[in-house]
Amino acid sequence: MKTKIMMLLAAMLLSARAFAQSENNEPLKGDVNGDGKVDVADINEIIKIMKEAGGTAGETTYYWYVGQTDPSTMTSISPIVTDYNSGGGWYELGTSVPETIQQLVKGGDSTKSWYTAVPITSGTTLKPVTSDMTTLDTSVHTHGTIKFNTVTYQIYDYETLAARGTFRFARK
Repeated sequence: MKTKIMMLLAAMLLSARAFAQSENNEPLKGDVNGDGKVDVADINEIIKIMKEAGGTAGETTYYWYVGQTDPSTMTSISPIVTDYNSGGGWYELGTSVPETIQQLVKGGDSTKSWYTAVPITSGTTLKPVTSDMTTLDTSVHTHGTIKFNTVTYQIYDYETLAARGTFRFARK
């Protein structure tokens, strides 16, 4: 299958080579990365797009983050952890985002701020709520967004709640 895709891409790029040599100012067919020429770098860009679910990749996997490192400084969802007793990290939610998250997280430094990041889907996001799971928690601050692969994550900070251990979110 990979061989067929590569052959198809090579044929497409070879046929697009004629357009790359034209003198008009229109975008070059096959110039995926926009560098003004059609070459192997364009194939690499296509493969990158496919890996990031912009092509033939399967369903999107969603994650949520809780920890003491600001997610806006991260370059990837890594490492993915499964233990809520080690001060936090990125946790896999699966291929859909739940209606609520309520999780006790142990560990960390009680003198430092906590951050969370939750996926934004279909124009909605999980918002921080109080223990009744319906009232918005107004002591939590919105801290911006970050995008990993095709998913945008809403970041919140808990500067005033440094010692808090249970994080609650509900779809609002």
